[in-house]
Amino acid sequence: MTSGHAVIVGAGAAGWSAADTLVRSGWPGRVTIVDPAGATNRTLVNTGVLTGLLNREQLSRPIPTGTELLQDEVEAIEEVGTVRLRSGGRLAPDAVVIASGSVPRPASFEADAGAPRSRILPLHSAEDAERIRGLVPSNGASVVILGAGLVGSETASLLADAGVDVTLVARSTLPLREQLGPTVASELLRRHRDRIRVRTGRSVARATTRSSSAVIELSDGETLEGDAAIVAHGTLARRPASGSDRGAITVDARLRTGLRGVYAAGGVASILAHGTVIRVDHWDDAAAQGAHAARSILHDLLGGPDPGEYRFESGYSSRIHGSMLTAWGVATDRTEWSRHVDGATVGVGRHLGHVTAVTGLDAPLVVRDLAASASRDLRDSLSLYPTGV
Repeated sequence: MTSGHAVIVGAGAAGWSAADTLVRSGWPGRVTIVDPAGATNRTLVNTGVLTGLLNREQLSRPIPTGTELLQDEVEAIEEVGTVRLRSGGRLAPDAVVIASGSVPRPASFEADAGAPRSRILPLHSAEDAERIRGLVPSNGASVVILGAGLVGSETASLLADAGVDVTLVARSTLPLREQLGPTVASELLRRHRDRIRVRTGRSVARATTRSSSAVIELSDGETLEGDAAIVAHGTLARRPASGSDRGAITVDARLRTGLRGVYAAGGVASILAHGTVIRVDHWDDAAAQGAHAARSILHDLLGGPDPGEYRFESGYSSRIHGSMLTAWGVATDRTEWSRHVDGATVGVGRHLGHVTAVTGLDAPLVVRDLAASASRDLRDSLSLYPTGV
């Protein structure tokens, strides 16, 4: 080491956790977080800002004790590890963690020529939530949600609870099947249909806006109209560098990139694990990845304990239509799902003979116990998965 300086690109869950872990673990030099806005808790975008319980300022969180915030943007990370800033400055740290997060996946449809997108919006940031909230009247509101993933499903439930007339549109005939398994996904879809209008197996053929509404024409010819349309088609990795180099940054199982001293974590990273490349973009997993990247730095640069390969063992939960969805681990298109828990809506996902994902509706204790057992099994396996593709 030369300067003992670590730079964290991004102040979201992964970046915050990486910085905090470095400081708490005795990193001997400076830890600088580079982010134009500072740390924000994005989990509260729909549950807090969209519902009117919070404003965007209330989503701010202090940076970890012992770190410094540089409100700037990273323009590029060069081959030698130098960090070039948009302001024109340069940093030459010993270690870099790229934790720049994600951006909304663009809508797969085109709006009519000349039609403004003012009422057809993503829901990714606090600013998005405030714009959508400003379009939805306090009484008699209607919203069309395009996408029935976790964000779309949770948002549909929140708006329905607030008295909004909601139509949920999914391109899949069984939304979230890959992530939750068929048992839990089928039951979640049934609960959606009990509370709101649902259109599955449909895509958007045409979209436009009027002075006070968004108009969505589906692939089967049905036309939906609402005060706003929310596009919830997932996210894409947000690289800090400008130019043509796009997409997620592939890292090894210890979250190292191909550049010495440069690591990546969170929504920007695709990890070589389970015999494939996996990208996960949710808060708890991003925080776990950030901490793991920090421990890899401490091992690689200071000779600290080897953190081993990253394992997707984070959980998440969401309340949807009065039911608690809980999940642990990660599923891919190679996951084989089964249900072997009598009397509980639970999905168990296996890969190469080992449980790597557990999901459930209103079964948090069952999910917890199965996850704990699966975690012990994974940790007892020395070289369970190849790290190459």
